[in-house]
Amino acid sequence: VDRYNTLGLGPNVPIADANGSESLLALVNGKFVNIHIPYPMGFFSKTVDGRIDDPSTGWKGRGLWTTTGTRTVFHNEGGTASRPKAYKVQVRPDPLAR
Repeated sequence: VDRYNTLGLGPNVPIADANGSESLLALVNGKFVNIHIPYPMGFFSKTVDGRIDDPSTGWKGRGLWTTTGTRTVFHNEGGTASRPKAYKVQVRPDPLAR
């Protein structure tokens, strides 16, 4: 549950790992918002944590952190050189926000 609005979709928004869909699901006002992670292909989220680094900078200072949860990272893009990674997920208030 995103209790402190770290993603920008509102306070107390439940967030789930979507198994096999390369995305996170947020339940906002009774409807699911699909947050698709386009890279890497085959993204499989293991955990999700919110972090607010600087609340005075708006959406730029906060976000969700997630990791690739697969045990076989060498099956993803990059082959045997692949390593587990952490990803920061942010939602802009509008598409042109800077």
